[in-house]
Amino acid sequence: QAGSFDALKFAPVEREAPAKGQVELEIRATGLNFSDVLKALGLYPGIKDAIVPLGIEAAGVVTAVGKGVTRFKVGDEVFGVVPYAFASHARTADYALVKKPKSIDHDAACTIPITFLTAYYGLVRLAQMQPGERVLIHAGAGGVGLAAIQIAQQIGAEVLATAGSET
Repeated sequence: QAGSFDALKFAPVEREAPAKGQVELEIRATGLNFSDVLKALGLYPGIKDAIVPLGIEAAGVVTAVGKGVTRFKVGDEVFGVVPYAFASHARTADYALVKKPKSIDHDAACTIPITFLTAYYGLVRLAQMQPGERVLIHAGAGGVGLAAIQIAQQIGAEVLATAGSET
């Protein structure tokens, strides 16, 4: 029942085989997002699921693949957007995952998807940022802000950022 952190509890959920285009992974690490806090407190609009979908990004090891999945095989280490990731296992669309580089661990990998997808979508897809442009990034010390700074720098933009407050 949403509304209090004290109301959170573990609940068993039956594992289902991945459907066409899905991948199941054994979760090794899950990112905690502000949306999870809002969901736990009952403040996230539109949630109608019987079980509140906590966890949206994760890293883990592929345990099964659905029909038509060719990019991944059992045993691959992956990370990406994974709904219901606060679990031992979760399923997601194959297009929502990428292979995890050996150079980063699962704990680091699970912090990448939402922050970088958000920043990339805003700066590259929507704003179509070009080298030499200037960008003001508010809350530059937060997750999305840090990702936006890295993406803007990689593009070759000049970054102006805010961080912190006087209080």
